[in-house]
Amino acid sequence: MPVREDGPVSSAPIQPTGRPAPRMRQTVRDMVISMGVVLAIVGVFVAAAWRPTPDPIRLVDPAPVVAAAATTADFPVQAPSGLSSDWRPTSARWQPTTASGAVPVLHIGYVTPAGQYAQVTQARMDYAPYLAEQTGHGVAEGPQQIGDATWVRMTADNGDRSLVLTADGVTTIVFGSADWDELTTLAAALRPVT
Repeated sequence: MPVREDGPVSSAPIQPTGRPAPRMRQTVRDMVISMGVVLAIVGVFVAAAWRPTPDPIRLVDPAPVVAAAATTADFPVQAPSGLSSDWRPTSARWQPTTASGAVPVLHIGYVTPAGQYAQVTQARMDYAPYLAEQTGHGVAEGPQQIGDATWVRMTADNGDRSLVLTADGVTTIVFGSADWDELTTLAAALRPVT
């Protein structure tokens, strides 16, 4: 079969005309628009599915600390008893504070059922700087009867509240951002540790 010749073949390089091909511009523009639409859809799904992870509450068992305090304290230690499981203990220690000097202080901290903070502290101390430290420099507002005891209500400048009971040289303080009802519930739950 004979080979057909189409004509002379040029070996000169192809020269651009200086004008972009309209089809090329259209393809790039379509790709950018498509990517924008896809990213917008992904963004909507991520925003709908995203849930911030709350800070986990680290629960502690205050029983060993309370037992250590009851064993070594030279006063009858009291600790909350009978609180519902909505009261979540988050801290417990038996150690001195800055203002208590060498005197150990029993501290038990809670997240309350309303999601606020409340703590109980107890020490053989009625030293004014210690009281200021433990009440957030609270100012006395008046008495409050809880059971057989008369506590003193105190409020700090930042709104934190305290219930303070001093008897036989031992100061018990219920303090926190919780409202008066929750602080009263915590104070009323205090029982001697046996």
